[in-house]
Amino acid sequence: MSALGICLGLGLGLGACSGKKDAGGQGAAPAGEPRPAAAPPTQCPPGNAVKDGACVVVVTQQTIGVIAQQQIRIDELAWLLDQVNTVGAPIAVFGGLRQLEPWKALKAKSEKVAALDAVADTLDREVKTLRAFKDSLGEASARLGNLRAVLDRALADTGTARRIEEVRAQISAHVRVAIEPFAIQVQDTIHHAIVPLIAQLGELSDAVTTDCTMAKLPFGPSRMKGLCAEVRSSSARAIAYLDDLKRRPAKLFSDITAQLEAELGPLIDAETTKLLDAAQVKVNAALKLPPPPPAGSGSGSGSGSAH
Repeated sequence: MSALGICLGLGLGLGACSGKKDAGGQGAAPAGEPRPAAAPPTQCPPGNAVKDGACVVVVTQQTIGVIAQQQIRIDELAWLLDQVNTVGAPIAVFGGLRQLEPWKALKAKSEKVAALDAVADTLDREVKTLRAFKDSLGEASARLGNLRAVLDRALADTGTARRIEEVRAQISAHVRVAIEPFAIQVQDTIHHAIVPLIAQLGELSDAVTTDCTMAKLPFGPSRMKGLCAEVRSSSARAIAYLDDLKRRPAKLFSDITAQLEAELGPLIDAETTKLLDAAQVKVNAALKLPPPPPAGSGSGSGSGSAH
């Protein structure tokens, strides 16, 4: 074989080997090694966040609708509390009664009657607490409105994709700001207004009835008789109103927290969940309500958000 033939044969063989190497291995991972992970998306559809390297739904229009519904429920409780003058009425009537000379004479003879002044003063402070709670409901609704505005922006955002951890931190902070002061206000109102008002209004009414009877008022109509009767009747109306009201703040708080956890579950961190649970226990204790049903028992509405 000539030298030229040998050289050509060697050249073809080397070329074939080189071709096989390029085809089988250039740019590919060695056999048995995992392929590199795909880069996370830089953009997601509105209402999505990046979780485990993919876009997932975390906010829907339903989510925002549920928050708006909780604001309406807070406003409804505030409208009910517009009738708080019903509770103040017997205290105002008693204030007129104790200005009358026959009542002053009765008070001068009886420490028990004189002690009713302190009861009335306490009742007046408790009514002021109830009024303050009514005013605070506007703030509670506004804080939920701030949370809803954040969710609205998330549902409209078409910019750079955000990791679910970032969205969770932001939403959890707004949930804490909305719920923590509301829980304190509900507890304070139950402990320092609603429950003592029911007991002490009954005490005032019974005492006035007894003391007016003991006063041996003259037959026929009199200013004192009329006020004594009005204390009794207005106290009965106030107690009926408070009996209707007394469980509403606690139930509203329980329902709102349940709805938030149901709709925003993936966006509420462990710290916030613990805070909500602790607040619920305290609110329940205020009226000695049974504990809420365990999560997943169907107490809240479902969500279209991905978990």
